[in-house]
Amino acid sequence: MPDRIASTRPESRRGMSRGERRAERRGRSDARKRRKRYIYTAIASAVALLFIGSLLVPGGSGRATSENDNLNTGGPLPILDDQGRGHINVGESGGPYLTIPAASGSHYDVTPPSEQLPFGTPVNWGVYPIPLGDEVQIHNLEHGGVILNYDCPDGCPELVEQLQSVIPGVGAQFILAPYPDMPTRIAITSWRHIDQMDEFDADRLNEFINAYLDRAPESVPGNLW
Repeated sequence: MPDRIASTRPESRRGMSRGERRAERRGRSDARKRRKRYIYTAIASAVALLFIGSLLVPGGSGRATSENDNLNTGGPLPILDDQGRGHINVGESGGPYLTIPAASGSHYDVTPPSEQLPFGTPVNWGVYPIPLGDEVQIHNLEHGGVILNYDCPDGCPELVEQLQSVIPGVGAQFILAPYPDMPTRIAITSWRHIDQMDEFDADRLNEFINAYLDRAPESVPGNLW
């Protein structure tokens, strides 16, 4: 009788028929698939929980807070109530506003320059010789700008020069323009912030600028037209 060849099968499978071995292999394969499904389900659940958590945390990914993510709620001044960002047609009034000049609220939609609105809206950053109106200025505030307004019925070239001195340079997100009938001689505004004064104060103005420039829902660098 020839010598018996040693089997390399595990002892647990020795003596099993071919059908039994196939059934065992299918069982092991099904077990591996079940383990993979469990792992994938656990990972997907964890990701879903993280996403849901981010919606509940201020500053997370939820749309409820995303519009305010860029705001500075601190700084030297309290943040004003949000009067919204609604659009109105040119010629309509967006007021009444909480402050003079306004720091948020209804404003004109994107509009090219025209006879009725000579600089369009939002206006290019820069210095303007005539008042722009709240409905125009708010659009620039929404885009991250800082606006310096002054009220000088008889003209004040020295004050205008002083105000220009705090603007960083060409292309900065600033507007300098007159604003008649303000309660103070000078006002500086950003989105939902305002400081008002009767005398030029470079330190105070620079503190405002450092805290609130480019801190708005739709910050846009550079000129806009």
